[in-house]
Amino acid sequence: MAEKNEDRRIQRTRKLLQDALLALILEKGYEAVTVQDVLDRANVGRSTFYTHFQDKEALFLSEFENLRSTFERHLLSQPAADTSPWSLSLVMFQHAQSNLQLYTALTGKQGGSLALTHLQKYLSTLLRSHLKQQITRKDSTQFPPEILAHYLISAFISLLTWWLDNNRPYTAEVMNDMFRRLTQPGVEAVMQING
Repeated sequence: MAEKNEDRRIQRTRKLLQDALLALILEKGYEAVTVQDVLDRANVGRSTFYTHFQDKEALFLSEFENLRSTFERHLLSQPAADTSPWSLSLVMFQHAQSNLQLYTALTGKQGGSLALTHLQKYLSTLLRSHLKQQITRKDSTQFPPEILAHYLISAFISLLTWWLDNNRPYTAEVMNDMFRRLTQPGVEAVMQING
């Protein structure tokens, strides 16, 4: 019983620190936030902070890990009927729309490049494994899936960031349709789309 209470206390403290950091990022940007700002906002002592996180970057990346696991749960709950890259991007736009504050803090103009780098790596890996199964292998000079994945994810993150920084003037579905229309011709030139 004591261990369960301790786990809850640890989770509560970590959540308090993460929420404080996200709020501060939205107010003044990641680069301007200091560990002391987070401590003051969360009303937590310095030694408690360093018990849980090595530095501000580790705290920030812990929030990215929460985003990743939340996104994966969301992705798994979606129907698997469409296997195109745009089904993944639609889920991502919808997930961002449902977790607006988190995405704005992590990937918007206030978040800086740290989360974008991690998001790009994560999504590129996810998409690359998907594309390897779908790239047409008509001859020995197949198109490298890692290049196609990098292209698609770079375009996606650029549009996602624009969408968040401009207060989402379109729905997730409209953004995904625009993303698809912009990228589909190039993708179809190098792969077969199922569905």
